[in-house]
Amino acid sequence: MTQAISTSVEPIRGGIRFNKPTMLGVGTMVWLGSELMFFSGLFAAYYSIRANATGPWPLGGIKLDVLQSGIFTVVLVLSSFTMQKAVYDLEHGRRASARRWIVITMVMGLMFLGNQFYEWTHVAFSPSTNAFGSLFFLMTGLHGLHVFLGIVAMAFLLLRIAGRSRDPGLLPVMQSVSYYWHFVDIVWIALYATIFLVH
Repeated sequence: MTQAISTSVEPIRGGIRFNKPTMLGVGTMVWLGSELMFFSGLFAAYYSIRANATGPWPLGGIKLDVLQSGIFTVVLVLSSFTMQKAVYDLEHGRRASARRWIVITMVMGLMFLGNQFYEWTHVAFSPSTNAFGSLFFLMTGLHGLHVFLGIVAMAFLLLRIAGRSRDPGLLPVMQSVSYYWHFVDIVWIALYATIFLVH
């Protein structure tokens, strides 16, 4: 058991880095695999309905603000880089810097959610308008929920970083949260391309 633990980590100046995924990391990736299947089902439903729709798509001549959503898509994608910077700083023992980058990531996530709320309250359709309206609110809403949960996880992460300086479980948790956040970003890229760009 001791040997297995010693080969999983690599000490570096001022911090620690894992040579291979921890059990928590592996469990997170398996769970994200199930999340991927969940979103894949939503994409399959979207494209099945779209393929069988008569007339132009989106239905009812619905117009979406591609540019505004594109800007906040870039914000969300950039938040993956700020999150990874936080992981890197924590690996190197720079806890204060890691906290700052997590806060920046949270702010970017909140900006994305703020735009999504704005879109929801300003589009000229509702979930009951037609099939596209139902899919739009369902898919973007579930993704928004995942973004919100990621921000909550980061808030708890900040509390943990502010705790005792030698916390052997901190880095695996940090890495798992980063895996989740990268997943959320990748899913949104696919959602943005599907809902806003592909007609």
